[in-house]
Amino acid sequence: MLRELHEVIGELQESIAPMAVAAGAGMRLSGLSLDLPLDIALVLRAGGCVLLADVPRNLADATWTIEPNRLQLTLACVPVEEAP
Repeated sequence: MLRELHEVIGELQESIAPMAVAAGAGMRLSGLSLDLPLDIALVLRAGGCVLLADVPRNLADATWTIEPNRLQLTLACVPVEEAP
């Protein structure tokens, strides 16, 4: 079932949170790049357009399209200067 794109991105972001545990082992994650197939549908809802999406759950989900859409997403730590 397709969901709003921001929900999919939020779930992907939450899925890397356990990697913070690696920081206790002396490893630090400063960034992550994802390149995933994505099922997408643009629908009209409440007087506007909504982009619905989700990663294919199995190979049969994406058989109707020869070349699936792709989501390229980079999550990175960005240093923020401390306020004086």
